[in-house]
Amino acid sequence: MTAPAIIRFQRPRPQSTSGKPTGFRLSVQKLRNNWRLLRHWWLRPHTEYRPLFVIATHRSGSNLLIDYLNRQPGIGCHSEILCASLPFAPLGRRYSPRRAIRHIRLSLQTWRTPVRGCKLMLDQLASSRLTTDALTEAFPEARFVVLYRQSLAEQFLSLKTAAATNQWVLLPGQEARSAPKVHIDRIELRAWCDRTRDAYRRLLETPGLAERAVLLSYEDLVADPQYWLAEQICPLAGIEAGEAQTYLRKQNTQSLADRIENYREVEALLLSPHCRQTFYWPGRRQLLKRAA
Repeated sequence: MTAPAIIRFQRPRPQSTSGKPTGFRLSVQKLRNNWRLLRHWWLRPHTEYRPLFVIATHRSGSNLLIDYLNRQPGIGCHSEILCASLPFAPLGRRYSPRRAIRHIRLSLQTWRTPVRGCKLMLDQLASSRLTTDALTEAFPEARFVVLYRQSLAEQFLSLKTAAATNQWVLLPGQEARSAPKVHIDRIELRAWCDRTRDAYRRLLETPGLAERAVLLSYEDLVADPQYWLAEQICPLAGIEAGEAQTYLRKQNTQSLADRIENYREVEALLLSPHCRQTFYWPGRRQLLKRAA
């Protein structure tokens, strides 16, 4: 049995087409969703399951990974249930770690699969002061998939484009929305790369995380999704893997030069090591190199 259709990929617009703020409407949607969660919690039978948390940053390929996971037999995975601007988050704009964990627990209850997960962005974890240690304490059987993007330049540009077009995924039958060329500010890009890299470094320094997590990049996932599902993620979750399938389409197919207004001015920075990142678990570098 699948979960009710309460978690969607597409982010809502910050304003309605009439130009009126959607704050009240968002609050009503959150109330309705929280009512659904409570109804499932109290009226549906509870069964044992293994939690699976996808830890990522925006535009790192997490939508693609979630789609792959949801097509595996035995896995049900929600999207960003702690994103304050989505109807599927807890009420309010900020919440405590205890409240965030309660909301995660209620949301996972809507699935009936033996493995139940959700996507947790690093900025959302920081906003709610929630750590992987706290998640493990609340969910002792939890497993983690840490996803990052090697090309920080591509990730940064994808974030800018998605924000400009409000198109965060490209589904079958949809047309990619055209966006004007992006002007890149050197200082902003360098600072964003530093913050993103440091956030992952702090996460990966968590003691014991490597023993209960899979670490992979978007580039590796795209190169061989079947390997990562069949040999890494599904064994970690304790289930048999199915075929790697997705209906999502790649949104950005043009080169950096075709999408950036001042490409020549920032080309050296975009192609420099400062705009790339690669992470390995200690002692497991050879395994990941083989997979790549």
